[in-house]
Amino acid sequence: MLQYEVVTLPAKKVVGLKTRTGNGDPACSEKIGKLWERFMETDAYRERMHSEPDAACYGLYTGYGWDDESYDAVVAYESENCPAGFTEVEIPAGEYAKFHFHGDIRAVPAQAWGEIWSLPLPRAYGVDFEEYRNYADGAADIDIYIGLADICQSCGMPMAKAADRGTEADGAESRTYCTYCYQNGAFTYDATMEEQIEHNLNCAPEFYTDRERAREQMRAYFPTLKRWKK
Repeated sequence: MLQYEVVTLPAKKVVGLKTRTGNGDPACSEKIGKLWERFMETDAYRERMHSEPDAACYGLYTGYGWDDESYDAVVAYESENCPAGFTEVEIPAGEYAKFHFHGDIRAVPAQAWGEIWSLPLPRAYGVDFEEYRNYADGAADIDIYIGLADICQSCGMPMAKAADRGTEADGAESRTYCTYCYQNGAFTYDATMEEQIEHNLNCAPEFYTDRERAREQMRAYFPTLKRWKK
């Protein structure tokens, strides 16, 4: 399994060229490849690389569609200015799973993404991105960052969308608890930790082929969540 570290990143703005595609699009690889070609040929890119030869290039994935697994693919560099015809994207501050590689700029990301999509990461599905540095002879240092969602501190559910979040007494989104556990500044139900575990098991039985193993894992994990800490 791929190894990664969890890092906290500040927000940054990048500008680049965009196309819409997705994992189910037969032309996905071709669209992204042509996007890189267009980007590398732009005057804005050439001027940027000439003035800052060590600047990183970014491949971003954002605007995820929940129904068809589509997304915006953006090839970009970091900048405060957005040239005509370019798109500005903000990489949000937060926690990311960081995967580090060195190798062929085409083969390495393709193989890595094939494995990353299958990992059980609590993904935020906001902005995920590749960062390319130290390019030479078709190879580079490549870091892939996967945005991580906040985890409900009651049931452990990743809160990837605004609709997943509970609400505080003033109506603000909760950063701590999900909509199923917490509304208007109060828990939606009273429960012990054991009752919450059984609730989780019963809500999505298709996810737990070995219920007893899942139960033991939750018993080890839930005491780390805010609601159940002692």
